[in-house]
Amino acid sequence: MLWNAVWEGKEMTFVKGHIVAIEPEKHLAYTTIDAMGSTEDIPSNYATVTYDLQPNNGQTILFVTQGDFALIAAGEKKYHDAMSQGGWQLLLEEIKKLAEAE
Repeated sequence: MLWNAVWEGKEMTFVKGHIVAIEPEKHLAYTTIDAMGSTEDIPSNYATVTYDLQPNNGQTILFVTQGDFALIAAGEKKYHDAMSQGGWQLLLEEIKKLAEAE
């Protein structure tokens, strides 16, 4: 997977990773690494993100987990950066919009 965008007129890859598991309508797991960061591009520096859907009384609950930052180079800093920049909040809001769209 490549998460590309145009920044200041230049196309860039911001995040890259690999899909590791898919079970339609139930589970998605993929790895990610900051493609622009200084962390060495090796498997142990990729975080795994999972999305699991669980039915609950006619509704669906989305469980999202992001890998163990303790295992990634400079993981504590990356964890605090990810939380402080609000990336997950924006992403979850967009997922909600998509899920509720008719």
